[in-house]
Amino acid sequence: MGPSLQSLSDWGQVSWYDLRRMRRPRAACALAIVVLALFSLSYSQPSPDSVWIIPIETDITPATAQFVRSRVERANREQPLAVAFLIDTNGGQVGAMQSIVDVILTEAQVPTLAIVEDAFSAGALIAMSAERLAMLPGSSIGAALPITVTPVGVAPVDEKFNSAVRGQFRSVAEARGRDPRVAEAMVDQRIEIPGLATSEELVTLTASQAVENNIADIEAATLKDALEQFGYGGVRIERLELNFTERLGTALANPIVAAILLVFGIGGILIEIFTPGFGVPGAIGVLALAALATSAVVATPAGITDILLIVGGILLLAAEVLIIPGFGVAGILGLAAIIFAVVRIFQDQSVWVLGWTALFGSIFMGLALWLLPNTRIGSALMLHTRLTDPARDPERAKLVGGREHLLGQQGIALSDLRPAGIARFGSERIDVVSEGDFITVGTEIEVLRVEGNRVTVRSVEP
Repeated sequence: MGPSLQSLSDWGQVSWYDLRRMRRPRAACALAIVVLALFSLSYSQPSPDSVWIIPIETDITPATAQFVRSRVERANREQPLAVAFLIDTNGGQVGAMQSIVDVILTEAQVPTLAIVEDAFSAGALIAMSAERLAMLPGSSIGAALPITVTPVGVAPVDEKFNSAVRGQFRSVAEARGRDPRVAEAMVDQRIEIPGLATSEELVTLTASQAVENNIADIEAATLKDALEQFGYGGVRIERLELNFTERLGTALANPIVAAILLVFGIGGILIEIFTPGFGVPGAIGVLALAALATSAVVATPAGITDILLIVGGILLLAAEVLIIPGFGVAGILGLAAIIFAVVRIFQDQSVWVLGWTALFGSIFMGLALWLLPNTRIGSALMLHTRLTDPARDPERAKLVGGREHLLGQQGIALSDLRPAGIARFGSERIDVVSEGDFITVGTEIEVLRVEGNRVTVRSVEP
């Protein structure tokens, strides 16, 4: 248990007494906070005379690539003794993997080390791209068959793509003096390595096998042991973590979260379009799209073009609803722009994002239809006039008996006909449909056909 307030007072009576008598305690507190902040800041900055640890402990995504690039660029400026990539990943996106490998191979201006806990798939190539590679106890490396996501699941890529990835594994292995044949066998199960894998298995190496087969340089008991064997024993170790913005952007870029943001963003704005003024739905929509844009910029390779595509798509949908009724060119172009932006932003994960968006959008629409009668929007669309008993109302009896008497009559559209709507003929309010044309409220119309309860109308030429 730490020292009590009394023991601190006994230890420093004069200072404690002086502090109690200070006439400006707020100034003293402010000064103390500044001093503590500067003190903590000095310890939060990595030292150049140290080895920087860059953890890669999640799936490989564009957010991972941007994180690695920013830390390597910082290392190039501040020149630590080395950067060590602590790798524990099941793999991830090929494009992000290639970006990280390019940074380590061609842009790093300090010694690069890889310390592997587990490096599967994309993680295997990232580990091999470092100058030195250490395997920790119980670690594995390999199993790098490239796959693609389809609407019905995952499947291996075609031979052309597989050949490209296999060639990259071989090239990186040769550049770092590792066994290119074993590296290729991690990607292609047709390559047989005696003692490691048959012609139907991908190569996955244990720590000792990685060293024996010239993929890793050493086995190490701990991170510090690995650094000591690489010649960095006793130096200070600094671990560089994701900052708050990077963590937030990475979380928001998750396909499920991105889909939810997309649904709430578009849904909120469309609801707001039908609602006078600017209220809660519009605010939620704007905030959701702002969060999606933030995640796209921070954690994906999105650019201003992609953000403009999303905004343009939403504006086209709004124009379709407000200016050009009926689902036509503007609506199709709006959806196409949003889908194209999602594909550009999320790349390999775009199928998942669009799939989750369709699912959540259906749920959102179902809830909206269920809750609509109890909302202000629903109340405005519902007819609250109670229909009278046909036995007591001759006009109502006429409606029940048939609507042939409306044929040729002229009336007024009480709502926009899209093509369905409501019209008044004399004192009667009738559900009508146009021939497909959009007819605005207040237009004079004429009944063309009566087929049971279906009354077809057209606008009267002035």
